[in-house]
Amino acid sequence: MNPLLPPAHLEAAAIVRASNSSFVPAFWLLPADRRKDLETLYAFCRRADDIADAEGHEQTDRYAALEAWRAAFRDPGLRGLPDNLRDLILRRGLDRSLLRDLLDGTATDLAAPVRMAARADLDLYCHRVAGTVGQLCLPIFGADPERAAAYAETLGRALQYTNILRDTKSDLARGRVYYPLDELSAAGVESFPHDAQDHLQSFAEKTDTLFDEAAALSPGEDVRALRPARIMASIYRSLLRKMRHDGLRVAEKRYRLSAPEKLLAIARALYLRPA
Repeated sequence: MNPLLPPAHLEAAAIVRASNSSFVPAFWLLPADRRKDLETLYAFCRRADDIADAEGHEQTDRYAALEAWRAAFRDPGLRGLPDNLRDLILRRGLDRSLLRDLLDGTATDLAAPVRMAARADLDLYCHRVAGTVGQLCLPIFGADPERAAAYAETLGRALQYTNILRDTKSDLARGRVYYPLDELSAAGVESFPHDAQDHLQSFAEKTDTLFDEAAALSPGEDVRALRPARIMASIYRSLLRKMRHDGLRVAEKRYRLSAPEKLLAIARALYLRPA
């Protein structure tokens, strides 16, 4: 049996516990019911990631699973989805088109090799794998989905750009290059890491700017509801700064924040100053 197919129920809390994700501290701020909903959405996102990234599965199984999830989201009654994910979508009024867009991002990662011809292609990919998630989180957080959409989309792009930098080494090993090819060509980049440092620095500067742009778009009416998003932003911006301070050796190593560094980022988001 194909283990990547939609299960009857997502064991969301267990998936979150096993993930060791940098996003998990943001869950702590939510009331129990909203935290449970966020765990369910996160668990679905992890299952989508597994389709693209999990080793040891045949490509045919991966595409079959992707089509099964797509078919379930197209079904008017959402038949074929895990029961707790179906309940979440219906109860919170989640936009199904965003969930389908997210699966389109999964399809991009299934292709081999992965290449982004230009910045517009990269930003479309970032919308699919990150902007969608940000927007789906808004009703779970209790923020207004329309009012905060631009904030969620821009922050999602900043987070995904940071992921791209952090995962450069592993992505290269998988045949994935998310940096726009036209920009690499213009910068004379032919290989990582030897002639890519100037481009990586430029990419990191753009990422830093995106965090500022997202903060400027945060609606004041939703300031309390968006505290989990601010924690995510602060943790990832701290990771970005750590990579930059170390010379962006992302083709050689994968960066992580220590527990004290994460705690400082959380405090910065909640008590000190914006990330």
